[in-house]
Amino acid sequence: MVIQKLRDLIGNLPKETGFTKRMRFHQSWWRAFVLAEEQGEHPIRNNELIGSAIQKGEISGKNFLSNNIRKAVDETIKERKLFGAGIIEEGRLFNNLLSSQPLCFNFFGELMLDKDFALQVLRCFYPDLTSVNRVIFEFAPVENYTNDKSAFDVAFEVMQKSEKGMIGFECKFTDTFSQTEYSKDEYREVYRQSNNFAKEYELYISGRYNQLFRNQLIAEALLQNEEYQFVYTGLFCHQDDKLAIKIASEFGDMLYNQTLFRVITYQEYIEKVQQLPLDWAKRELVMMLWARYCATQFSDNVN
Repeated sequence: MVIQKLRDLIGNLPKETGFTKRMRFHQSWWRAFVLAEEQGEHPIRNNELIGSAIQKGEISGKNFLSNNIRKAVDETIKERKLFGAGIIEEGRLFNNLLSSQPLCFNFFGELMLDKDFALQVLRCFYPDLTSVNRVIFEFAPVENYTNDKSAFDVAFEVMQKSEKGMIGFECKFTDTFSQTEYSKDEYREVYRQSNNFAKEYELYISGRYNQLFRNQLIAEALLQNEEYQFVYTGLFCHQDDKLAIKIASEFGDMLYNQTLFRVITYQEYIEKVQQLPLDWAKRELVMMLWARYCATQFSDNVN
């Protein structure tokens, strides 16, 4: 009886299996028992409520783990409205707890406002970095070299001594890679000019690799147009998302310079950042990241 009452508070859940089912349940548990919010509107189906969403998150800011992260969100939205590059879906950002977009801000928003902290974090993975200039969400070159809507979910403009570079990541939660096969003349041209693609063009545009390929094309175009001296790319995802990790690992093996692409999991990120000499506020934030996105044992007793 008690368990059923708790499950009722968690709200409506679709019929799902595996990793997505477990993550949606945990986010619904987070909404009910941590945020103390009613369930919100389904992101796709009108007039339907779902446990992994909240209502009026644009007012409460409850989809974000700190005030600084909310500031990063506000600044990014203002920038997007001015410059138009990158896509911010505000309903998804503020109200969908299972979306990768608020997740991206929760992990990296603090870095946008504290460049010294950003350098500390990034040097856990790229030890040769000497400074961080900017942290940009939904980064797409203004020139749109690939003539599409591709963007890095989060990008870091960085320095290695006198060389200016960029690190761009695709961030995933439960969303899968786009299975649509896209091909454009611009893709072929960037591919042709690059010396980093080890396989035939047709393999990269297949549904399995197309999304990562389009991100890599951004990197190659930035180098070809001499905007940066180096560009690192990669995937940021949950450690239990085995399929995404497998696909990304395969993609990395399809590049001549495999050191320029890497997979970083939430677990690896949290472990490394917790080893830094953090003040209490930042250490607490990292613990909150673990609790919200990894600590499914908290919700196991209700599942």
